[in-house]
Amino acid sequence: MHAIYTTDGFILKSVNFGEANKLYFIFTKDFGLIKTTAQSSRLLKSKLRYNLEDFSFSQFALVRGKEIWRLTSAVNNFTLSDLLKTDKEKFLLVSRIFSLLLRLLHGEEKNNLLFVNLHEGLAFLRQEKLNREGLANFECILALRILSCLGYIGNLGEFDQFIASPYFTEELLTNMSKLKTKAILEINKSLKETHL
Repeated sequence: MHAIYTTDGFILKSVNFGEANKLYFIFTKDFGLIKTTAQSSRLLKSKLRYNLEDFSFSQFALVRGKEIWRLTSAVNNFTLSDLLKTDKEKFLLVSRIFSLLLRLLHGEEKNNLLFVNLHEGLAFLRQEKLNREGLANFECILALRILSCLGYIGNLGEFDQFIASPYFTEELLTNMSKLKTKAILEINKSLKETHL
């Protein structure tokens, strides 16, 4: 009998394989980034199909295999792919953030601080109406937080206000307007130094 693990997570990406299966890249609360398969999840009759959309936040039941996890069930909490219909700019922003995570995360390693920052950031993004500048400022702050949580950015002095807490406020977004050019330079420098 295999142990079943339950954890929350974000589906960053999925890839079709076989006739009806899918491979999912999920950033989980308890195990970090995992790869998991879901048998027959592309079939119309599959119970899992509608709870396994890319860019969704769900609770997963998983069994650990020798090389890869196997997904046994999922309960969807919300999906960010709906933003494609309602707010394309937000959808593209989420897509860039998830691509950044896929680039920087390697192997299974729990990172609770990163998970909380991502969860709080995306909750704020879903609820708030932001103009183009607000979205750009939000993306800079979240990118700084991701890099900080993964140890790619150290003490930043004037940028510390943006990474001190996982929560977002209008004041933080406004403060980023004045520092955005410098923040983008810092983000790009850190990404270059990761060699990833």
